[in-house]
Amino acid sequence: MTKNLSNDQLNPALIPDPEGDLHDWIEFAATINGYEVAGSFEACGDLANMGTASTLTELRCALSFEYRRDHHSGGWGFEEEPIRSLLRRIREKVEAGELD
Repeated sequence: MTKNLSNDQLNPALIPDPEGDLHDWIEFAATINGYEVAGSFEACGDLANMGTASTLTELRCALSFEYRRDHHSGGWGFEEEPIRSLLRRIREKVEAGELD
């Protein structure tokens, strides 16, 4: 799943289970270029750091930022709950057909 996916291409089966093992979250997070889509590194970081993401696109950008944060910190670990929360919210949006 290492290619970019548009929101229209998403379905619940592609989204890692937020209540399960998180081993696939990074691969899913890499399906969007959060920096590019959000407009800049700073804008993408704000979505993740300030918790302001509300649309599917913003939530995916925030998850992408968390992936990049983990990668650039050496992959030494990540806070599970923010990742789980983003995955839950992304799944809810996709299941509701809110693909904005």
